[in-house]
Amino acid sequence: MVDVLYLWLKDEYALDTTPLRLVHFATFRMVLAFLTSFLVVFLISPRVITMLYKRGMRDRVRNYDSTAAQSKTGTPTMGGLIIVGGVLVSALLWCNPLPRTMPDGVVFPSPVPLLLMTILFFGGIGALDDLLKVNRGGSDKGMSRRLKLMLQFAYGIFFAMLVLGEGTSPFPAGMRTELYLPGIPPSFIAAPNLGLFYYPLVVVAFVAISNAINFADGLDGLAIVPSALVIGVLGIFAYVFSHEALAATARFAHVPTMTEAAIFAAAFVGAGIGFLWFNSYPAQVFMGDTGSMAIGGTVAALSILTKSELLFIVLGGIFVYEFVSVLIQDYIGIGRVGRRLMMRAPAHHQFQHMGVAETKVVLRFWIVSFLFALISLATLKLR
Repeated sequence: MVDVLYLWLKDEYALDTTPLRLVHFATFRMVLAFLTSFLVVFLISPRVITMLYKRGMRDRVRNYDSTAAQSKTGTPTMGGLIIVGGVLVSALLWCNPLPRTMPDGVVFPSPVPLLLMTILFFGGIGALDDLLKVNRGGSDKGMSRRLKLMLQFAYGIFFAMLVLGEGTSPFPAGMRTELYLPGIPPSFIAAPNLGLFYYPLVVVAFVAISNAINFADGLDGLAIVPSALVIGVLGIFAYVFSHEALAATARFAHVPTMTEAAIFAAAFVGAGIGFLWFNSYPAQVFMGDTGSMAIGGTVAALSILTKSELLFIVLGGIFVYEFVSVLIQDYIGIGRVGRRLMMRAPAHHQFQHMGVAETKVVLRFWIVSFLFALISLATLKLR
């Protein structure tokens, strides 16, 4: 909202001749959004962690017959509230939620309301799940899997209606239902127009991505760094969309208000790094489903808003790997075959069972995530 206030006052007080003009530059607001969320998270975390501990919001891990796992019992959970709080404060300060009218009269709605709704909705699902787990005394006693999927499915349909609807979609009419192909220039293969089939794509993105990130949240610091890398790359894509020259170079449609999505992404990365200070091994707090669901929903929304639904398969490769391991173990092995097909699932517990130290598993997952992020960024040049 600082940008809105600046635009309102700049002519009356000649703000363009003062250093305050910098707040109208997207890159400057991205830096401020990052720093603001980092500082908010860094400053409020000790008090929130203490509050969660005193209120009995403590984790009860599943029994993997592991001393390391049992030693985590009692660590405060629901730390995702810290991430969500930091992002909200920063986004409300530095993002512009208002539509932008171009010189030719075309109006582009801001994606900020969509992103704010998403982080609050998915964070709310996760918070309710965490509360039920704590009150019922077990990590398997939270919200039912069916109810979770129903809520994710319903929100996916709602989000698709807004993204594709006139007056609420940040995209021009011609590109709303287009499926961008990562790294492939449109002169080689034109982006297919999915029409009504874009609705199920959005639903699948929300259900798959939010659950994949939820599955990956199992070791200290494991999920937050890959999440920050994914959101950071999606923020770069959003900035490319918003910049007319860069969009033309990358052969993307120019969407001016995607600047605000890039700023929102910067705020999320800052909050994630701030949270890592307290979530790294040995963790002082867990993000819980509050954090993993909020992150998952946000990643899904940003993937859709940057036309990166297919790119996530590479960009979020670690999360895809975790999701597939659970799919093989729970749905195919136990659900269909009637026995385990892997020693443990999600995949990070498989490595622990094989004797790999927790910190080494986490660091290796971070390294692979960084490589996937670089490969994903390279697709911009390939276009």
